[in-house]
Amino acid sequence: MKTQRHTIQLLLLAVVFLFSAIIISQSGLFSRLRVDLTENDLFTLSDGTKNILKNIDEQVHLRLFFSDQATQDIPVLRTYYHRVADFLEELERYGSGKLKISIIDPISFSEEEDQASQYGLQALPVGEGGENVFFGVAGTNALDQVEVLPFLQPGREAFLEYDIMQLVHNLNHPEKKIIGVMTDLPLLGSFDQQTMQQAPGQIIFEQLKESYEIKAIPTDSTTIEGVDLLMLVHPKHLSDATLFAVDQFVMEGGRLLLFVDPMAQSEQIPADSQNPMVQIQADRSSNAAQLLAAWGVGFDTTKVVTDVKHSVQIQSPQGQPIRHLAINSWEQENFNKEDIVLNELNILNTAIAGSLVADKSRLLPLITSSDQSMLTDAQPMVMLYNPTPLLNDFSADAGSHIIAARLLGQINSAFPEGIEGKEAIASQANPQVVVIADVDMLFDQFWVRAQNFFGRQIYSHFADNGSFVMNLLDNLSGSADLIQIRARGTSARSFDKVEEIQRASEQKYRESENQLMQRLRETEQKLNELQRSKGQENQLILSKEQQQEINRFKQEKLQVRKNLREVKRNLNKDIEALGSRLKFINIALIPLLLTFFAVFLSWRGSKRKERRYE
Repeated sequence: MKTQRHTIQLLLLAVVFLFSAIIISQSGLFSRLRVDLTENDLFTLSDGTKNILKNIDEQVHLRLFFSDQATQDIPVLRTYYHRVADFLEELERYGSGKLKISIIDPISFSEEEDQASQYGLQALPVGEGGENVFFGVAGTNALDQVEVLPFLQPGREAFLEYDIMQLVHNLNHPEKKIIGVMTDLPLLGSFDQQTMQQAPGQIIFEQLKESYEIKAIPTDSTTIEGVDLLMLVHPKHLSDATLFAVDQFVMEGGRLLLFVDPMAQSEQIPADSQNPMVQIQADRSSNAAQLLAAWGVGFDTTKVVTDVKHSVQIQSPQGQPIRHLAINSWEQENFNKEDIVLNELNILNTAIAGSLVADKSRLLPLITSSDQSMLTDAQPMVMLYNPTPLLNDFSADAGSHIIAARLLGQINSAFPEGIEGKEAIASQANPQVVVIADVDMLFDQFWVRAQNFFGRQIYSHFADNGSFVMNLLDNLSGSADLIQIRARGTSARSFDKVEEIQRASEQKYRESENQLMQRLRETEQKLNELQRSKGQENQLILSKEQQQEINRFKQEKLQVRKNLREVKRNLNKDIEALGSRLKFINIALIPLLLTFFAVFLSWRGSKRKERRYE
């Protein structure tokens, strides 16, 4: 009777559990409950991402095209596909019905393949038959506007969240951003007095016109309105009213990309027949000290950065190649690789750049010089026709210098009391400002080369200055939530123990290989000595000693090669043994321990019942 009652109780509990599971799964009560145990929180969405998803106005549809059949023999892509699919599903859960995710397999010669091609996704031919592999994302909004990621490269996994959310943000805000450019430099074009024609602007800004609306802002403006981002380039002689307008634009949450320079080589100083020295004596430095000082950033217009490690080679007046320590080509080791705007960039060129100084909590460096750099006086650069003295007088400073950086933390207004009866916003808690201590990097001669091709100008770039500026504008002109998204780690994890075994075995292999080569050299030397000891008439006849030496060498060579093969086998044995141990632990040991633990609990419970009835 008692047994029957226990059976009924168990059945009731099972039915209650089953119905509870169905109700919970269908209601979505715990659909957002996740536990992310990965080292870099790979599956935890950032606050910026959640805010973007929450603020989607109309439905956005993301289609993930992945060639499942064609990638059967490409494990790298298949592993990354699962990572991307999991991430997109997580986005859909937080999308509150406004974000739709579809996963499509574009099989060869199918309508899905045609659809992927129409969206502009990149096809990667693989296999002997050249079958196309698609692995990209195409997004559309309610207006059928399209944004695509042509091919998802596993190497960009750290920026997956940013790339996807930038696509979603662009679909949710399809209007063209307006970039205001305030400068006296001929960046947007100028009127050539000699040819009496309008000269084109710098290539960077011509390229920007394809993605943005470029608006020139006069340098005497007292208000800055109607722009999503302000580029202030080489500010000089700005009135307090204009500086106040720039300051308040930032205090109100406006985005600012500020270029300053201790000596702008690209600034054209008009000649003066009354004063032939006017071009040499002219001040070519920027003047934004009032703003930068109030924002907690130091910029000395009398100092320039010289770097012996990243200096560019130029031609001396005598025709000799020589390095100019103040003209620099920065590489990936100088970049903040965790910042999205520098991802996939290789080279950035600057000329006579300055240095930004501030507390560590104030600046997030983007570009820094190497530890083989120093600050030197800017004034001698005016008439420096031969850069040899820079190299002769070079003595590296204790550390590196910041060439470009983001502002961090709260900043205060440079005009806290206002100006001319205008009240001021006193501070900005989260400024969106990037400062770059070089202006010349915006000019064509420092990063792009023009060639005439059948009457057309074809441009090829030898540095990534244009991509850097474009990335900055893409990043800063996006939402504040998008800017907050930072690079993450990757899901790939190295097997440290396996690599340690491989390194140890490779070291043994190299030692054995060196031993073989040493024996080979010794034997050849001995053979040569035996040969020299013979007369000229017997040079081609092998003596008994030579024959024995050759035979002995052959035996040693075979033995050493046998040792090399043994080392290789031991390497594989060690790795296979480690794998076997891990398999045993995962497959057998853990279940056995759990079984023993369950049996122990059952035995302990039965013992308690026995003592209860005694």
